[in-house]
Amino acid sequence: MPALLEALHEVLGSSRNLFDWTDTAGRLLRYDIEGPVDPQIARLYFERFHNRQEVECMPAFASIRHAPAGVRGALELKTEAFFNSALYHEVWKPQHFHSRIEGVVRGSAGQLLGSLVLYRSAKDSDFDSEDEQALATLLPWVARGLESTKISRDDEHFLPSPERTETLLVGPDAELRHATAGAFRLLLQMDCGLTPVTVSRPSDTWSCLLRKLFGSALEELRAGGGGRAMTLINAAGCFLVEFSRLHPWAVGDGLVQIQVRRLEAHEVALHRVLREQGLSAAQIRVCAATYAGRTSVELAQELGVAISTVVDHLRKAYRALNVRDGAGMRRDVDRRVAQLNLCGVSSRWASLCAPNP
Repeated sequence: MPALLEALHEVLGSSRNLFDWTDTAGRLLRYDIEGPVDPQIARLYFERFHNRQEVECMPAFASIRHAPAGVRGALELKTEAFFNSALYHEVWKPQHFHSRIEGVVRGSAGQLLGSLVLYRSAKDSDFDSEDEQALATLLPWVARGLESTKISRDDEHFLPSPERTETLLVGPDAELRHATAGAFRLLLQMDCGLTPVTVSRPSDTWSCLLRKLFGSALEELRAGGGGRAMTLINAAGCFLVEFSRLHPWAVGDGLVQIQVRRLEAHEVALHRVLREQGLSAAQIRVCAATYAGRTSVELAQELGVAISTVVDHLRKAYRALNVRDGAGMRRDVDRRVAQLNLCGVSSRWASLCAPNP
């Protein structure tokens, strides 16, 4: 999901995206959002607005259960009442949300899967009918991808995601003292995801989450052990966590520094590299499949097109990449993937972060 939200920026020019996962009755289960999560704003939204006060200026979230698959346009919120509302000033504006389009995603059997929401800030142009049509075209592919989602395998290779390494400073009793802005989001992703309950977590219960995730490592450090590292793999990606004890400069208790970085599957990095070369969606698809060892015949059968169509996509892609064939494309892509920023990843993770052979 993080990779999908990122890719949508290039297609629709959004500034920040999210996906709300729901059950078939439209109840919010969890959500993925780009950028830092502000616990205070999240708590405010779920305590005051979610299916409550928001109905004063926009449809309640629960109304999604009756919505057909398709796009809810930006015009329905382009009103004076909305921009004067408490929801806009207390929740949207602090997060730089201004214009929104929403895609209601339903599966092949018509069951509700969730809601894809794209935002633009006040400094951007509002979403228009062309943007809405583009999103409508993408929604069936989003639904298809959600229904075929798989969790990363333990033996899959990973690379650093574009997200920065986040840092937390923890006291002797696992109390959270300081954290960088994006740390909360990574902690919640490592647990059970961003849910109405977890993002509304009172500040005094964050230490419970830290003990749940890192209890054994913190105990080892408190007992005098040295630095330690751990990995955790779930549907959100692979998380690298490194611990180190900070010795007090003056009298006082030493703190533990926890650094967390999310890695992504090599396949995601592969698609990003191909996207950055200006290839079309069809060219990216055939290149990625060719990279994985698929033949043009297999691709033509899967896509329901002529072999000549697949060959034409590949020929144009090779020309854009300035390579002669599939072997040259693989070498070029591997070189570009290898140039991804590996700063901050310890050498002990070299084998985990190595690209696929």
